[in-house]
Amino acid sequence: MILSNPYPVCEFDSCREPLITPGGFMAEQPALPPRCVITFFRRELLALAEEKKLPVTGWLHSEVLDNPIYRYRREDGEDICITMPFLAAPGAACTIEELHALGCRGFVICGGAGALCKGSTLGEVILPTAALRDEGTSYHYLPPAREVACHPEAAAFAAAGLERLGIPYTTGKTWTTDAIYRETPALVEARRDEGCLTVEMEAAAFFAVSQYHGIPLAQLLYAGDDVSGESWDSRRWDSQRGVRWDLIQTAIRLTEDFPIKQQGE
Repeated sequence: MILSNPYPVCEFDSCREPLITPGGFMAEQPALPPRCVITFFRRELLALAEEKKLPVTGWLHSEVLDNPIYRYRREDGEDICITMPFLAAPGAACTIEELHALGCRGFVICGGAGALCKGSTLGEVILPTAALRDEGTSYHYLPPAREVACHPEAAAFAAAGLERLGIPYTTGKTWTTDAIYRETPALVEARRDEGCLTVEMEAAAFFAVSQYHGIPLAQLLYAGDDVSGESWDSRRWDSQRGVRWDLIQTAIRLTEDFPIKQQGE
């Protein structure tokens, strides 16, 4: 059933039988382990793959870029997979859809985000509990609403895991936008007043697809560039290799006993 609206982005069709499904694209690839780490940190992941001699077990394909899916054996002997997503909300949704079609049933994601609050510390870890839906993709998975929550069991598990590992973190909302070059001072102030700690381009889509399919999914962000002031401060956020390496390692640790979608759910 289609919920009509004068604005197409706010229309929602509850039909669960789309014309195109990810299974058709992934049919010839081998099944993946149920637990998966997704990271936006290409250089650090490639370094990890080289150091650990990680085998490539599959691919995420697109017209402009193919992302390898690595198999990683944790110290406890369980295999997980690690890969990179496609960018922005549509790419995030496709990434989860295709990995889910290959057998992944639980996700820990790590990436960076812009800091909205004055006084934020470069590299501090944020565990988003909800995302403000200022993008378009989530509206194709869920009826219109201002926010979408992170999977509650996954968020609670990730929080407990961070505490167990002794890693300080902050919880709160994140602002997901489609337009990196339209983050205006007025919008930054409005989103901050609404309780958003960070801004990025994928969380709302990750959370929406997770909710649509009932897949446990949690996301770790680190506070990178600072957009809280009168001008943008990059803080050299994209060169924080130690922070990024550590966050990948943390995500791997959090997959230990991470909840997964059970067969038939």
